[in-house]
Amino acid sequence: MARFLGRLFGPEPEKRPLDRDTVNEALALLRDGRKVEAIKVVRMRTGMGLVEAKNLVEDMEAGRPVPFAPDPGNSLADRVRELLDQDRRPEAVTMVARETGMTDDESARFVDSLDR
Repeated sequence: MARFLGRLFGPEPEKRPLDRDTVNEALALLRDGRKVEAIKVVRMRTGMGLVEAKNLVEDMEAGRPVPFAPDPGNSLADRVRELLDQDRRPEAVTMVARETGMTDDESARFVDSLDR
């Protein structure tokens, strides 16, 4: 049966992690009232199914944190340390929460636990 469906619909799209650029583009489209286009961007760039992409975009629209893959070569901890060096702790906590899906309290504990 799986082989039949594979021939009928083609191979499954390759799943890729959600990255910062995709999230930023989807948020910009949402701000312009273009939710359908935001869902299409997420699906195209990640290989997510329709329901999964729709739920993710609705989470963004509602202001819920959406975890996404960090930029290559620049870990979350390193970026948090950079913000802390600039005395920007609230922004560091928000960034951790947004990228990991942690609560604000969990993110604050993570930020405070880092060595500088």
